[in-house]
Amino acid sequence: MQFAIGDATVDVIVDDDDFGLPLAEFLPGYDRGLIEAHRATLEPVFIDLARGVAKHAIQSFVVRTGGRTLLIDACIGEHKDIPEIPAWHRRRGSGFLDRLRTCGVDPAGIDVVFCTHLHVDHVGWNTRQDNGRWQPTFPNARYLFGRRELADWMTQHDAGRAPPIHARALEQSVIPIVDAGRVDLVDDGHQLGPGLRLVPLPGHTSGQMGLMVDYAQHRAIFCGDAVHNPVQIFQPNLSTSSCADPQLAGETRAKILAEAADSGRLVIPAHFRGPRCAHIRRDGGGYAPVFDARHR
Repeated sequence: MQFAIGDATVDVIVDDDDFGLPLAEFLPGYDRGLIEAHRATLEPVFIDLARGVAKHAIQSFVVRTGGRTLLIDACIGEHKDIPEIPAWHRRRGSGFLDRLRTCGVDPAGIDVVFCTHLHVDHVGWNTRQDNGRWQPTFPNARYLFGRRELADWMTQHDAGRAPPIHARALEQSVIPIVDAGRVDLVDDGHQLGPGLRLVPLPGHTSGQMGLMVDYAQHRAIFCGDAVHNPVQIFQPNLSTSSCADPQLAGETRAKILAEAADSGRLVIPAHFRGPRCAHIRRDGGGYAPVFDARHR
């Protein structure tokens, strides 16, 4: 799938297009009545209410603009130790890199890899196995990690407090990139090019960041896991069980939605299936997503 933001071209490279999570466990406190009221919008792409499942994609966004190629988030990868999720554990033959090449991008042609945060499903393709060692998958790229994000995870890792699924992700997909000297640590306001800047989106993790796109007539935000599922557009204070600070995550999400509704900014979360992105409109005292039928 491909869409445009001004002169920028965005290709969606899917790694897993139907990752289901138990709705009650992943989105504790969800308003069933609110979901029922918007069921026609949410089903079958984002929710299976009868089975109690929230449905997500794991995907990267390839942004080509100004003669440069950016990859946003690096998904699951292959050969990674993820026993907590059997479908991802030491998998092979996923076809992810083939799909990347099909859209006209060779791994060696990626200029920048930006990880919105360092959870296991956002860093996997940072590295690949080569003679038993983890090597950068995108050998010519600079990898952008939030300074606070990396520091927080390394503190947890070194103290033995990082959950095993994320500790292994650091060891297999993050630390090898640091050791290879391919990382640039970035802060709020970092410019990737004209109209492209990084912004803090804390709550899901302490140092999550997003990419704000501000062109003359087109605006967008790649917001990582600040919004996981459109259910959270209808219920902005609803945070996931994987959020480090659920209240702060809700505050961050509310700011994104309010600004997008006022400015017309396209919201591009990491895990939306189907249309992959949405505009936001005010709906009474809340919000609703507006999906473009072309984004499917």
